[in-house]
Order: sequence, then structure tokens, then C-alpha cells
Amino acid sequence: MPALAALVFGLQLLCLAHVIRTGRPCQWFFVILALPLAGCLAYFFLEILPDVSRSRAARQAVRDIGAAIDPERDLRELAQRVTEADTVENRTALAEECLRRGRLTDARQLFQSCLTGPHATDHTLMLGLAQAQFALEDYAGACETLDRLRAAHPDLSCPEGHLIYARSKEQQGQVEQALIEYAALVGYYPGEEARCRLALLLQKTGRVAEARALFEDVVRSVERASRIYRRTERDWYEVARRNLTG
Repeated sequence: MPALAALVFGLQLLCLAHVIRTGRPCQWFFVILALPLAGCLAYFFLEILPDVSRSRAARQAVRDIGAAIDPERDLRELAQRVTEADTVENRTALAEECLRRGRLTDARQLFQSCLTGPHATDHTLMLGLAQAQFALEDYAGACETLDRLRAAHPDLSCPEGHLIYARSKEQQGQVEQALIEYAALVGYYPGEEARCRLALLLQKTGRVAEARALFEDVVRSVERASRIYRRTERDWYEVARRNLTG
């Protein structure tokens, strides 16, 4: 019993502190003090729980738990939307979810089915298709899609698409073209991946001094950057360091 009394007393203190900190009605003081356990429970369910359920973190936690319990739920819901209203918007959402979940053939088919009529040159759809093609190791198809994207939107800056294009050229053995694309990417790609990939390819072709200079640039850039940048670019930083010390 002493342990239970201590627990209830601790709950009272927490609830009273919450009342003061959040400016809740002062009537809660009397309820919590007069009815120690019942008052704390009432306060939790009527005041604390609704706030928690409205917070972004709580909503994300609920979504994460739901995804863990039923990982296919979002996919089913999006597929149901397409069944109910077969619009380009709904098919695009389903295609993007398929791409995220590794259902690459479905994603490719869905993106292709959207690229018709007024959406035939939609850059978001074309990029999604290229991502699916690249993941399916259809490197020639990815390059063809991205060539069409570039022709339709010559002024569009699309670093992710440009990276897929350079990597597709490399995978096809078109080394000189890949080097040109990687070099162009380095000037505007957000992060260190493009610079590292250029350095790795230069190293493969025997241009060791140029590759080393780029790896050194990556290490310096990351070490001088903010903590957030260092965290996001940690993997490529390690690639650069290994190739400098290896």
C-alpha cells in the first residue's frame, strides 16, 4: 500500500504541474486533490490525451505502429482509390507507393500508364518512371526517359534525374559520357554523392590523382559543415575517407 500511495502521489504532482504549465482551468486542482487516482485519470483522458493525439509526433507514431502491424495497408488503400476513381492523381500516388515498397514492375507500369494526353511530358511522372526503370536495371530505358524529360523541360533543374542518368551511363559502360555527366552534376548536386561517384569512376579509369583530390574535397567539405550535414553525408564521407587511406 505505501508503494501505491507513493505512485498516486507522484501522479498527482505530475498532473498538477501540467495544469500550471499549460494554463488549464484551476478547477482541476480541486478534482486532482480531492480524488487522487480518479482525478488523475480523468485529467489524463480529458486534457492530456486529446493534446497528444493531435501532435505531429503522436500521429507519426500511430502511423508507424500501423505500418508495422499492417505494412500493406497504405498500398491497399491507394489501390482502392484507383478502383473507385481511376484518375492520374490516384494512379500516381499508387505508383509512388509501389516504388517505395520495391514493387518496381507495378510502379513502372503505373507511371507509364499516366504518361498520356496532357500528362505525356509531366516531369514528376517521367522522373518516377526513370527511377523504376533504373531500379529494374533497365538502364537504357532510364536514359531514354530522361532524354525525353530533358527535351520537354530544357530549363528544369533535376539533380536526382541527372544522377540516375549518369549512373545509367556508367552501368552501360559508357564511361566517358558518365564522367561528363558526373562532372556537370558536381556543380549543383545537393550533397557529396555526385562528387564521390565521379571520384570512384576516375579511380577506376586510372586517374588516381584527380580522384584523390575529389575525395579530399569531400572530407574537407563534410568536416567543416554543420552537424546536420555531417550526419546526412556520413556514408559518403566514409567512402571518401576509406579511399584516401586505403
